Amino acid sequence: MNRTRLSPIDILGITLGVIVILIVIGSVVVIAQGRMFDFRWSIPELRGSWANPRAIGGPVKEEKDEKVAGDFAEIEVRSIAGSIEISGTSAGGVNVHSVKTALFRNAADNVHVEIRKEGNRLVVEEKHEPRFFFPSGTISFQVAIPRGVKLIDAHSISGSITVHDVLPGIDQSLSTISGSVSTSRAHNLSASSTSGQIRFTSDGASLNARTVTGSIDGDIDSLDKGGSARLSAVSGSVTLNAFPALDAKISLHSVSGRVSCAFPVTISEQKKNRLEGKIGGGAASVDAGTISGSISINRK
Repeated sequence: MNRTRLSPIDILGITLGVIVILIVIGSVVVIAQGRMFDFRWSIPELRGSWANPRAIGGPVKEEKDEKVAGDFAEIEVRSIAGSIEISGTSAGGVNVHSVKTALFRNAADNVHVEIRKEGNRLVVEEKHEPRFFFPSGTISFQVAIPRGVKLIDAHSISGSITVHDVLPGIDQSLSTISGSVSTSRAHNLSASSTSGQIRFTSDGASLNARTVTGSIDGDIDSLDKGGSARLSAVSGSVTLNAFPALDAKISLHSVSGRVSCAFPVTISEQKKNRLEGKIGGGAASVDAGTISGSISINRK
């Protein structure tokens, strides 16, 4: 496959693009946390108790446990600035532990947990009252799921996402803008973070991991015939630890870093920052790319 080498101007353009993306991310996170457009100091009617957090109760932290009975094939969890932790430690039903934090009572009252059933899907979500320009609290989730779940959907804006101790065979879709993503056991996996590290273990036929400013570090325990692994970073390294029987076409390419593969490769193209070829018969495909960072495939 022919690829056009990036010129210094192209690299500069990409770098400036990343900087713009980070500025936009920062603005989104600040807005999501309710800390932008805070006019309470300039509006006379909002002075007084707003100017003194103690007058309205000071910092707030509230924890709550809820159990939802039923069998669910899909679990969806959404937060804004809070972290999400999902584990497979529930004996039956879904256990939701939420932690609400806020600077003062008014902000805490602006946010709540919403749990709803949508067919065979259970949705756990952080919801905010439509009070624009007013600060709000944030909610972190710890969700324990039972047997029978086939899909985990977890998304945050500025919080980390962690999945651990779940049973094999669960597909996962995990994304955050500003935070890390970590899963210790996934089947088919889609993981993305704009500003954060991605760590994973997967054994399905489909693997997609993307980050802008962060590294990707993962274990591939299996990759079915016809399956594919796609990994991309802009400013970060990509490290894969693959099972010994990996059989795949590989395409590794970095603009300013080295690439390496510990498996025997039938090489079709090799340079300092590019390696293409086949491991075994090339039954699956592994494609990894980064602009600033190294790429390596290691044997487990």
